[in-house]
Amino acid sequence: MPKWAFRATSRTGQKVNVITGAPTDEITVHSEDELNRRLAIAENDPRDLAVEIRRLPD
Repeated sequence: MPKWAFRATSRTGQKVNVITGAPTDEITVHSEDELNRRLAIAENDPRDLAVEIRRLPD
C-alpha cells in the first residue's frame, strides 16, 4: 500500500504543529482516502496552507 509524506506550512505564519508551535508540520499518510480528506481540509483552512506531498518508497 502506498504511503505519502504530507507537509503543511502556514503562509500566514500561524501555528500548524500543535506540539512545537511551528508554522510547518509533516505526517505520514497511509491511505489514499486519508490523503484526499486531508487535502480537502487543507484547501479550506484559514491559515492559508501550502501543502507538499511526496510518495514514500514501499
